[in-house]
Amino acid sequence: MIVVTGATGGLGSQVFKYLLQLLPASQITVSLHNPSGASEFIKTSGAQIRQGSYTDSSSLDSAWAKADKLFLISYPGISREPRVAAHKSAIDAAKRLSIGHVYYTSLGFGTGISPESVADVMQAHLETERYLKQSGLKYTIIREGIYSESWPLYLGFWSKEEGGDEVIIPNADGPIAWVSREDLGEATAKIIAEGAYGNETIFLSGARTYTLTEIVSLISSILSRALKIKVGTVDDYVTANQGKRGPRGEPAFLQQWATTYTALAKGECSVVDQTIKRVLGRELKPMEQTLREMLGVADDSVDRYAK
Repeated sequence: MIVVTGATGGLGSQVFKYLLQLLPASQITVSLHNPSGASEFIKTSGAQIRQGSYTDSSSLDSAWAKADKLFLISYPGISREPRVAAHKSAIDAAKRLSIGHVYYTSLGFGTGISPESVADVMQAHLETERYLKQSGLKYTIIREGIYSESWPLYLGFWSKEEGGDEVIIPNADGPIAWVSREDLGEATAKIIAEGAYGNETIFLSGARTYTLTEIVSLISSILSRALKIKVGTVDDYVTANQGKRGPRGEPAFLQQWATTYTALAKGECSVVDQTIKRVLGRELKPMEQTLREMLGVADDSVDRYAK
């Protein structure tokens, strides 16, 4: 039995969808913090749904009982301590239950460049990776590349309706090997189903890199609108984005997120790895297509990568 966590999220939902195409639903269990929040797709999939929370070890003992494989989605948020505590709780549960193989979704900062990262968002992942490797469990650490769909997060949460023509970023620009969540989800599902890459760390990246300046240029072309990047100080960035909706408009988050741009300047997201193309056996979804879809400007290029 495979236990899938995070199946209501952006990546987890894609992994679950593609696992159902590879395995009988009877072999899949969905573990959710709040089962009542399961999507209609999950409810009607035929997979079993169990309640399990990373912060409640007894619930994990019940939800993950008799699992052979565990797909462990990282705990949401950017704060290091709560994420690490949640991940350690999950890994400890997997060890208590003698789960045969744990697949952990890490992040791609620093891969192929440095064993460490200056990005604050990567720190909990690095600590979790170390803990999992030391656990004695069979593991696969999947360093998922930067989602193509996350470009607004890197452009100060810019939107075509509310954003101006100048996008302020702190510190510096840098290349990112963007990759779509759907491509990541399908590749991750295949890796889990096939039981590949035992006791390895792998990286799933996009097929080429784009800097934020290049992304803005693509958006300008798609929208016929003259946008430009302005590299400012961290204070400039915080001031420009403070007060936006949700926690991402809070100064503390913005200060933490600013470290991401230092990482970009160091090339931490610049590596293009061929693993995902080998796993999928096809070309990846182009970044331009994701931009067009998210910006509401349709074209007929979807068949270019659906092979």
